[in-house]
Formats: sequence, structure tokens, C-alpha cells
Amino acid sequence: MESAELRRLLVRHRHVAPMLSVLLAGTDARLTITALDGEVILDRETGNAPDGSSVERHPIVIEAQTVGWVEGPRPAGSIAAVLSYAGARETDKRALAREALDRYRELNLIYDLADQIGATLEIDAVARVAVAEAGRLPSGGVGFVLLRERDGDRLAARPAGDAATNLVADHGPGVGIIGAILAGDPEIVNDIAADPRATDSERQFAALVGAPLRVRGERIGVIGTISREPVEYHASDLRLLAAIASLAAPTFEQAAVHETAVRASRAGG
Repeated sequence: MESAELRRLLVRHRHVAPMLSVLLAGTDARLTITALDGEVILDRETGNAPDGSSVERHPIVIEAQTVGWVEGPRPAGSIAAVLSYAGARETDKRALAREALDRYRELNLIYDLADQIGATLEIDAVARVAVAEAGRLPSGGVGFVLLRERDGDRLAARPAGDAATNLVADHGPGVGIIGAILAGDPEIVNDIAADPRATDSERQFAALVGAPLRVRGERIGVIGTISREPVEYHASDLRLLAAIASLAAPTFEQAAVHETAVRASRAGG
């Protein structure tokens, strides 16, 4: 929490600011509240320290991090504890609000994606929609889709693009981070260079988040988002990507069946 946020919490918050006033009204002690960077948020100059009392300095702690200090005689410790509790409650409320917004975005994504994907039966068209959605994750990056080729021994970019083309340079099932995701579970890798599984092509990037494309237990490919610049992917990014994967995977299978049927019809005609 930055000093400006701490100031807003203590001076303007509709619950915390009145509570602080009540706490200060209960003591005549001189108290100073400062942010972590040293900015003075409150300096009660009119107070007096009781005879024989020593000046104490107590931290305001939110989410296990010190965000400010309360300095003064003995009441300073109690005030710091109350402000720490109030700050933690406010942080929890903000986290819940962010989570609710993330869920709302996920639902909108699912509805929009279902409409777009359901309108086509071509693999590359489905892939373009999925790649575009994967590239819209809040943390940034470029989307990609890698599908198993007919022989099952290689992964191919669909549709071909710069990020995906680089990724498949040395990939097959079980190879590299992408191969591990294909065989395993959705995963976030925020430091590709430090991951011993990374291939040379993967090391051209800084971070990725990926999910396997699964249809009735069969793993047909991987969808993901990758970034050349350092980024921090979060669980919310992974949830969105998993939602995209769950919608895209069966559509890829349907499109593959359709394209096979079209080719057979043309060959027979």
C-alpha cells in the first residue's frame, strides 16, 4: 500500500477516518502517523506525553507487510493494531471486488467466445478466434494454439504466426514446457529461463501461461499466451485461459471431422 492509499484510508475513508478520530479523542497523547516512505500523514502536535512515559514506534501491518508507523506513548500500539485490522479488512473487500469483476469478465468471455466459435467449422477459423481471446489476458502477451498433427508426433501452429512458429521449432509431445502442459495440467511459468524443461525456442520468451486442449480424455493440443517481455501471470489469467480451452477443444474436434468429410467428398467427386 503506497503512502497516498494509506492517507486516503486514514483521512477520507467513510469508516476508518471517523474511527481514527474516536481513538484520538480518547487520549491526550501526542501521536504521529507516517507512511513507509516517511511521509507524515497525521501529526498531533497538541498532545502531551504522560509523565514518565517513553515514545514507542509501532508498525501498521497489512497482509504481512509494514505500510506505515504510529509513533507516540503507550496508546500508539493499540492505535497501530486497530489501523492494521481496518486496513486488512479494506484490502479484503478490494480483493473480493476484483474477484467478482474477474468472474464477470469470464462469463462475458465464455458467452462471446461460444458465439464466435459456433459460427465456423474450419480449424484455422476456430484457432484465430481462440488465439485472439488468449491474447487478451489482463496480464498481456500473445496468444497461440498448437495442435497435434495427424501422425500425433508433432505439434503445428494453427494458424501459423510468429509466436507459435517459434514455439514449434523443436516441439513434439513431451518436449519442453509446452510438451509438459500437453501431457499434464494448465500451468503458469513466469521465468522460462529458469525452468530446466525449457527448449531453445521457448527460451526466446520470458513468460507463458498454457492449458491443454482435451476432448474426452484425448489431448489434441495446447492453447496459451506468451510474452517476450517479463510479465507476471496470475491465477485469474489461468482461469480465463482454461475457460477458452474448454470451449475451443471440442470445436476443434468438430472442425477436424468436418474438414475430413469435405476432403473425402471432394476426392470421391
